[in-house]
Amino acid sequence: MPRFAHIFEAAADTLNAYYQAVAEVNIDSLMGLWIDEEFASCIWADGSHLHGLDNIRAGLSVQLEAAPVSIEPIDIRVYDSLGTVVYAIAEAHRPAGRTATPHMVFTTYVMVHERGEWKIAHIHASAMPNEAASQFAAKMRHGQGSLH
Repeated sequence: MPRFAHIFEAAADTLNAYYQAVAEVNIDSLMGLWIDEEFASCIWADGSHLHGLDNIRAGLSVQLEAAPVSIEPIDIRVYDSLGTVVYAIAEAHRPAGRTATPHMVFTTYVMVHERGEWKIAHIHASAMPNEAASQFAAKMRHGQGSLH
């Protein structure tokens, strides 16, 4: 019996590839995950806005080379419809090679299905309020996932 792939599972592959490329500071791989349109946009947790692929590339280069991080998703919500997937994720951004406390961030990823692939169209990140960050940090310390 043939095995059929679920179309929305491939969007998760794109998200995982994003996390991997961020951890490796691989700007070329990161940019290959974005939609090939100038309306692509990104808002970082520090409030900076990047519009267009050239600005996104430049911003990613500066940010990741200055302060490399690995991103750990803590709580994931997925909203999907035909041709679009939105991820609302609570994330821990851990400074690379350091034992510093991770920065807790709420991030929304908007992905669109383009020419048979899931591509990132928009990312919006915002710093998590201290009370929420404390609750997620407690879950991390106790090894509890998002369902506990």
